Amino acid sequence: VTGVGFQPDFLWVKDRINGGHSHRLADIVRGATKQLNSDTTLAEATDSTVFSAFDSDGFSIGTNGSVNTNTNTYVAWNWKAGGTAVSNTDGTITSSVSANTTAGFSIVSYTGNGTSGATFGHGLSQAPELVIIKNRESTSGTSASAGWVVYSDPVGNTKYLYLNESKAEAIDSGRFNATTPSASVVTL
Repeated sequence: VTGVGFQPDFLWVKDRINGGHSHRLADIVRGATKQLNSDTTLAEATDSTVFSAFDSDGFSIGTNGSVNTNTNTYVAWNWKAGGTAVSNTDGTITSSVSANTTAGFSIVSYTGNGTSGATFGHGLSQAPELVIIKNRESTSGTSASAGWVVYSDPVGNTKYLYLNESKAEAIDSGRFNATTPSASVVTL
Protein backbone atom coordinates (compact mmCIF):
# COMPACT_ATOMS: atom_id res chain seq x y z
CA VAL A 1 0.00 0.00 0.00
CA THR A 2 1.55 3.29 -1.10
CA GLY A 3 0.59 6.96 -1.08
CA VAL A 4 0.77 7.47 2.69
CA GLY A 5 3.35 10.21 2.24
CA PHE A 6 5.74 8.89 4.90
CA GLN A 7 6.94 5.66 6.49
CA PRO A 8 4.35 4.92 9.17
CA ASP A 9 5.50 4.05 12.68
CA PHE A 10 2.04 2.99 13.85
CA LEU A 11 -0.49 1.27 11.61
CA TRP A 12 -4.17 0.43 12.28
CA VAL A 13 -6.17 -1.40 9.57
CA LYS A 14 -9.81 -2.52 9.53
CA ASP A 15 -11.81 -4.42 6.90
CA ARG A 16 -14.85 -2.23 6.17
CA ILE A 17 -16.92 -5.05 4.65
CA ASN A 18 -16.51 -8.02 6.99
CA GLY A 19 -17.43 -7.23 10.59
CA GLY A 20 -15.89 -10.56 11.64
CA HIS A 21 -12.35 -9.34 11.02
CA SER A 22 -10.61 -7.72 13.96
CA HIS A 23 -8.88 -4.37 13.92
CA ARG A 24 -5.18 -5.05 13.20
CA LEU A 25 -2.42 -2.93 14.75
CA ALA A 26 1.35 -2.93 14.31
CA ASP A 27 4.11 -0.50 15.22
CA ILE A 28 7.79 0.23 14.61
CA VAL A 29 8.81 -0.52 18.21
CA ARG A 30 7.59 -4.15 18.15
CA GLY A 31 8.00 -4.70 14.39
CA ALA A 32 5.61 -4.99 11.45
CA THR A 33 4.93 -8.70 11.94
CA LYS A 34 3.85 -8.30 15.60
CA GLN A 35 0.05 -7.96 15.63
CA LEU A 36 -2.44 -6.77 18.22
CA ASN A 37 -6.22 -6.63 17.84
CA SER A 38 -7.74 -3.57 19.52
CA ASP A 39 -11.22 -5.10 19.76
CA THR A 40 -10.09 -8.20 21.69
CA THR A 41 -8.02 -9.15 24.73
CA LEU A 42 -5.83 -11.54 22.73
CA ALA A 43 -2.09 -11.58 23.31
CA GLU A 44 0.34 -10.27 20.72
CA ALA A 45 0.87 -12.62 17.76
CA THR A 46 3.61 -12.84 15.17
CA ASP A 47 2.09 -13.11 11.68
CA SER A 48 3.78 -11.98 8.45
CA THR A 49 0.58 -12.76 6.49
CA VAL A 50 -0.97 -9.60 7.96
CA PHE A 51 1.74 -6.91 7.74
CA SER A 52 5.28 -7.62 6.65
CA ALA A 53 7.01 -4.21 6.49
CA PHE A 54 6.79 -0.48 7.03
CA ASP A 55 7.82 1.06 3.70
CA SER A 56 9.06 4.56 2.81
CA ASP A 57 5.61 5.60 1.50
CA GLY A 58 3.27 3.07 3.14
CA PHE A 59 3.29 -0.55 4.24
CA SER A 60 3.36 -4.12 2.91
CA ILE A 61 0.55 -6.58 3.58
CA GLY A 62 0.28 -10.34 3.24
CA THR A 63 -2.54 -12.65 2.22
CA ASN A 64 -4.45 -12.63 5.52
CA GLY A 65 -8.16 -11.98 4.89
CA SER A 66 -8.37 -9.39 7.67
CA VAL A 67 -6.23 -7.03 5.53
CA ASN A 68 -6.36 -8.46 2.00
CA THR A 69 -9.59 -10.16 0.86
CA ASN A 70 -10.33 -9.85 -2.86
CA THR A 71 -12.95 -7.08 -3.51
CA ASN A 72 -13.17 -5.98 0.17
CA THR A 73 -12.36 -2.39 1.08
CA TYR A 74 -10.21 -1.38 4.03
CA VAL A 75 -9.40 1.70 6.05
CA ALA A 76 -5.85 2.29 7.29
CA TRP A 77 -4.79 4.91 9.80
CA ASN A 78 -1.08 5.75 9.85
CA TRP A 79 0.86 7.74 12.43
CA LYS A 80 4.41 9.06 12.35
CA ALA A 81 6.27 8.70 15.63
CA GLY A 82 10.07 8.93 15.77
CA GLY A 83 11.26 5.92 13.78
CA THR A 84 13.41 3.27 15.42
CA ALA A 85 12.90 3.07 19.19
CA VAL A 86 15.44 4.41 21.67
CA SER A 87 15.93 3.52 25.31
CA ASN A 88 14.23 5.86 27.78
CA THR A 89 15.30 5.86 31.44
CA ASP A 90 13.07 8.72 32.66
CA GLY A 91 10.94 6.42 34.84
CA THR A 92 11.57 3.66 37.33
CA ILE A 93 11.04 1.21 34.44
CA THR A 94 13.26 1.56 31.37
CA SER A 95 11.16 1.79 28.22
CA SER A 96 11.74 1.65 24.46
CA VAL A 97 10.24 4.73 22.82
CA SER A 98 9.58 6.07 19.34
CA ALA A 99 8.38 9.65 19.86
CA ASN A 100 7.27 12.55 17.69
CA THR A 101 7.34 15.50 20.11
CA THR A 102 6.01 17.91 17.45
CA ALA A 103 2.85 15.83 16.96
CA GLY A 104 2.65 14.82 20.63
CA PHE A 105 2.58 11.11 19.77
CA SER A 106 4.74 8.25 21.02
CA ILE A 107 4.83 4.47 21.00
CA VAL A 108 6.25 2.87 24.14
CA SER A 109 7.18 -0.67 25.11
CA TYR A 110 8.09 -1.62 28.68
CA THR A 111 8.12 -4.63 30.99
CA GLY A 112 6.02 -4.11 34.12
CA ASN A 113 7.41 -4.82 37.58
CA GLY A 114 4.17 -5.17 39.59
CA THR A 115 5.03 -2.19 41.80
CA SER A 116 2.38 0.41 42.56
CA GLY A 117 3.69 3.84 41.62
CA ALA A 118 6.15 2.53 39.03
CA THR A 119 6.71 4.93 36.12
CA PHE A 120 7.81 4.69 32.51
CA GLY A 121 9.09 7.43 30.23
CA HIS A 122 6.94 8.33 27.22
CA GLY A 123 9.45 10.48 25.30
CA LEU A 124 7.23 13.53 24.82
CA SER A 125 7.98 17.08 25.94
CA GLN A 126 4.57 17.56 27.60
CA ALA A 127 2.10 15.40 29.48
CA PRO A 128 0.05 13.12 27.21
CA GLU A 129 -3.71 13.68 27.20
CA LEU A 130 -4.44 10.10 26.12
CA VAL A 131 -2.63 6.91 27.15
CA ILE A 132 -3.60 3.42 25.95
CA ILE A 133 -1.91 0.41 27.56
CA LYS A 134 -2.16 -3.25 26.45
CA ASN A 135 -0.63 -6.28 28.19
CA ARG A 136 0.89 -7.99 25.14
CA GLU A 137 1.37 -11.39 26.79
CA SER A 138 -1.92 -11.99 28.60
CA THR A 139 -4.36 -14.48 27.14
CA SER A 140 -6.79 -14.55 30.06
CA GLY A 141 -9.62 -13.08 28.01
CA THR A 142 -10.72 -10.69 30.77
CA SER A 143 -10.27 -6.95 30.46
CA ALA A 144 -8.97 -6.70 34.04
CA SER A 145 -5.69 -8.36 33.06
CA ALA A 146 -5.66 -8.33 29.26
CA GLY A 147 -7.81 -5.38 28.14
CA TRP A 148 -6.82 -2.09 26.57
CA VAL A 149 -6.74 0.30 29.56
CA VAL A 150 -7.30 3.94 28.59
CA TYR A 151 -6.38 7.11 30.48
CA SER A 152 -7.75 10.37 29.11
CA ASP A 153 -7.49 13.89 30.49
CA PRO A 154 -11.27 14.50 30.59
CA VAL A 155 -11.90 11.23 32.50
CA GLY A 156 -9.06 11.87 34.96
CA ASN A 157 -6.58 9.74 36.87
CA THR A 158 -9.04 7.98 39.23
CA LYS A 159 -11.14 6.54 36.42
CA TYR A 160 -10.39 4.55 33.29
CA LEU A 161 -11.95 3.20 30.11
CA TYR A 162 -11.40 0.01 28.12
CA LEU A 163 -10.78 0.47 24.39
CA ASN A 164 -12.01 -3.07 23.68
CA GLU A 165 -15.35 -2.69 25.53
CA SER A 166 -18.47 -0.55 25.25
CA LYS A 167 -18.76 0.02 29.01
CA ALA A 168 -18.84 3.48 30.57
CA GLU A 169 -15.90 4.82 32.54
CA ALA A 170 -15.03 2.91 35.72
CA ILE A 171 -13.72 4.29 38.98
CA ASP A 172 -10.40 2.77 40.06
CA SER A 173 -7.49 4.90 41.20
CA GLY A 174 -5.23 1.83 40.94
CA ARG A 175 -4.94 1.81 37.14
CA PHE A 176 -2.83 5.00 37.02
CA ASN A 177 -2.10 5.26 40.77
CA ALA A 178 -4.34 8.37 40.92
CA THR A 179 -1.52 10.26 39.21
CA THR A 180 -1.86 12.37 36.07
CA PRO A 181 0.90 11.74 33.51
CA SER A 182 3.72 14.29 33.67
CA ALA A 183 5.81 15.85 30.91
CA SER A 184 8.18 12.87 31.16
CA VAL A 185 6.46 9.81 32.72
CA VAL A 186 3.24 7.83 33.11
CA THR A 187 2.57 6.35 36.56
CA LEU A 188 1.21 2.82 36.98
